[in-house]
Amino acid sequence: MKKLEKRLEKDPKNKTLRKAKRQLEKDLFPRKQKYEQQKSTFEGRNSYSKTDTDATFMRMKEDHMKNGQLKPYYNVQIGIENQFVVGFSLHQRAGDPGCLIPHLNVLDRYDRPKPKSVIADSGYGSEENYAFCEKEEIKAYIKYSTFDKESTKKWKEQVGRVDNMSYDDELDEWICKNEYNITKNMNLYLFSSNSEK
Repeated sequence: MKKLEKRLEKDPKNKTLRKAKRQLEKDLFPRKQKYEQQKSTFEGRNSYSKTDTDATFMRMKEDHMKNGQLKPYYNVQIGIENQFVVGFSLHQRAGDPGCLIPHLNVLDRYDRPKPKSVIADSGYGSEENYAFCEKEEIKAYIKYSTFDKESTKKWKEQVGRVDNMSYDDELDEWICKNEYNITKNMNLYLFSSNSEK
């Protein structure tokens, strides 16, 4: 802006420079300030509601309008033991995997013991959650998200899956179902179904 003003001092009748200065003052700078304020409101989220800036936009399973609308919500987590509520927490994250660790850490805040075991559905299955439970010596009865798919015949017959390959320790290479040896230094060329080889 200072460079622009200096140039205008030398040539005050330059319409292009005056127009650029006016656009910066009236439009671009205010818009930049607005964007910076909105960015600070996000606080690590990817969305927020203008009517409740603490709420995050989420798509709910129970959508009575059946139009997939995003609405401002909170993710509430409740911990129970023997049918009694032992803790709850409120989160701005839409997905459950990122809520388990903060939910269990709420117990520390209120000087409550952590559970000896956690039972949760596959929505909570993530490496981060399993590692946390292992570190805290909590038995995790949490199914990982691909558990059901992995038990199907289709999954087991897919040649390109590392899960379906065997590993040779001596040669340090993988062997796929088609008996091809895959080494670390091998160049693999992947083609999409619509590309020419």
